[in-house]
Order: sequence, then C-alpha cells, then structure tokens
Amino acid sequence: MEALVSIIQSVYTVLGFSAEANIGDVLGVLSILYVFLSSMTHFVGKEEAPSGLKRDSSEDVSSKIDSGEGKDIGKLEQGVREEVGEEDNKADQDLKEEKIVKSAEVKDTPKVSWGQRLKRGLERSRAEVWGKLESVFSGNQLNDDSLEEIEEILYGADIGTATVSELIETLQDKCGSEGFGVRELKSFLHEFLKNKMEPIQKNLDGSLASFEVNSTENKPKVIMVVGVNGAGKTTTIGKLATKLKNQGAKVVVGACDTFRAAAVDQLQVWCDRAEVEMVRAKEGSAPSGVGYQALEKAINLKADYCILDTAGRLHTKGNLMDELKKSGDVLKKLDSAAPHQTLLVLDAITGQNALRQAEEFHKALGVSGLIFTKCDGSSKGGSAISIVQSLKVPIAFIGVGESVEDLNHFDLDDYLKALLNNGQEEMS
Repeated sequence: MEALVSIIQSVYTVLGFSAEANIGDVLGVLSILYVFLSSMTHFVGKEEAPSGLKRDSSEDVSSKIDSGEGKDIGKLEQGVREEVGEEDNKADQDLKEEKIVKSAEVKDTPKVSWGQRLKRGLERSRAEVWGKLESVFSGNQLNDDSLEEIEEILYGADIGTATVSELIETLQDKCGSEGFGVRELKSFLHEFLKNKMEPIQKNLDGSLASFEVNSTENKPKVIMVVGVNGAGKTTTIGKLATKLKNQGAKVVVGACDTFRAAAVDQLQVWCDRAEVEMVRAKEGSAPSGVGYQALEKAINLKADYCILDTAGRLHTKGNLMDELKKSGDVLKKLDSAAPHQTLLVLDAITGQNALRQAEEFHKALGVSGLIFTKCDGSSKGGSAISIVQSLKVPIAFIGVGESVEDLNHFDLDDYLKALLNNGQEEMS
C-alpha cells in the first residue's frame, strides 16, 4: 500500500501538486481500475464465442444491434463514457483548485487575516465540542446538572483528565451564583487555560516566529523536523521555508527522508517555488549524511536557517528512533549546539494518539516545540492543550489549511478565542 502511495505522490509531484498522497487516493485509483477492467471483461465476453460454436459475422452483429439486442452494449458504453467524463471533470476541477492554491502560496498575500483563518480552521472543534457549552444553560446560573454536562463536554474536547478535574473543581465554587452564564463560562475557561499554558509557551524560541534581518548570529539555526508519516512534515517544511525566505532569511533545506523519493521530489517543488537551496542525495543514502551535507552547505553560504526534513518514524519503533538520534549527533561535528530546535509535527486528527507519539519522540530526542497540522479537519483541536500540559513543551506553529498563509506561529490568546468563539472582534 505504501508503494502505491509513493507512486501516486510521484505523479502529484510531476503535475506540480503540493498535496500529500494518502490511502484515500489509492482507493480512488483502484476503484477506477475496477470499473475499467469490469467493462473490458464484458466486451471480451461478448466477443468470444463458446467452444464449438461459430462467431456471429459482422453482418449478424449489426443486425442484432439494429434489432435492439445490442442495446445493453450501447448502454454500457454510454455508462463508461459518462463515468470517465465525470472523472475528467473532477480531475480538471482539482487541477484548477491546485493552481489557485499554488498562486496563493507563491504570492503569499493573504486576503483574510490570520485571526479569521484560525477561526475558520477551528470551526469543527468549536461546533462539535466547545460550541455545545451554550446549550447547557437554561438561564444565567450554573447548577450541578449543568456542571455535569460541562464536564462531559470537556472530556470530549480531549484536553486531558487532570485538566478537566481541576477545572470542574474550580467551577464548583461558582455553582448557584447568579449572573454566571455562558459568556462568563467562556471567559473563565479562557483565563483558566491561558494560565495553564502561558508559562510553557514563554519557553518558545522567538526566532521561530519571525526572522530578524540584522541578526548577529554567525551560524545557521538548525531546525530538525520530525514526526510520523502522514502528519504533514514535508508540506510544513515547505511552508516554513517559504515564510522565512519572504521575511528576508537565507534558508537551506536538507531532504533527509532518503527512503521516499516522492517526499524528496515534493520538497524540491516547494524549495524551487520559494527559491531556497535544497540538498538531496540518492534514494537509500544515509539520512545522517544528508543532514551533514545540508548544514555544511548552509555554513558555507552563510545561511540563516538550515531546516532538515526527516524520514517518517513510528513512535513505537526504537531502532528507527535511534537513527534520528544519530542524525542529531552527526550535526554536532559541525556545530556542537545543533540541532538548535527539534520540532515535532502532529496531525490534530489523531487526537489522543498524538499525545502518545509526542511522549515517545520527546523521550528519545528532547522535542523543543510542536507543530499542529490539519486542525481544520478535526474536532480534536483541544488535544493541543493536553499535550502541552503533559510534556511541558510549547506549540510553535499551527496549520489550518493547504496554503502558506494557513500555517502561522501559535498565539495562545488567538487560539483560545477561536476555540471558544470568545472575543472574536478583537482578533486581527
């Protein structure tokens, strides 16, 4: 299955698509092949006569079609044409949409503010979980029944049992208080969660959010990006490199995922588009060697950043995690402090499984920052709170869509406002 995904990813890369292939794409292709082969079997069956019998002459076949016996064939042909036509139309539409995304990525001129993008991206989390808070109040008073409902909603938000328990315990003091309605509850949740996360977020390296043109750093800042396959590492690195380049930084990217040619090709498209240097090696080369070459080139070019893509690793495979450690150790031959940042990319759709991934990667590598992707496709946006609380590791970036503008540095206030639909008029 992984081989098929790689083949489809290669086709995407040739066509210039930035999207990552997945199992759904494979199933779509297999469905089309099934329809095609079924059609061919039908035609062959009509063409070949049973043993010992004569085939109809062309005149006989023509007469049968004229007399109506060939209508089934005509209908089948028409059905195949319609189905192929629909696929062609869908492909054309996908291509148009991809061109629109590419245009937006190259220009990097957002038509809407980040606050609006974030609110739109967290819509599912807000509607399916946090939005239910409004339904628990019959008036402007918090009681035991509504408190129990709030507890269930918060457990469904994936913010962690310890956090929920502490939050509910604090809320119990407000039971029976007049004038404590949904607005007051949202304000309370905002401040409670902010107080929990803010001390951790303050540990984040500020240079990740923005590049200072007059920086006195004399060596490239090395950022190693890790995570499991499918989390969105390659796309995220492409977006991050583009954003830094647009801020005036000189960036070198190392394609250390040497086991997936499609991933390297996809990253090359991003780097070419952003006009940043990329170091790649032959398929199957040692990832640590590619990382070394990339940092060496970044030093020689006096680059500001060296961003390293890594092969996708299952957090349960110890030997593969050891290989990532080796890649980090090799970099120290050129810079004893490298990598300066190890960012873990997490797919928000995976919910609590993302916490288990984060724990294993952090144990093995000492993760310094988190990147949450695909938040627009998940109702588990609150899982970020649980992971930050458990690991004491800050969130560096959050992704809510496909374009460059849909990835931005994480702002705690904006995130909580978008999640709770609280104070949106203040969001920029």
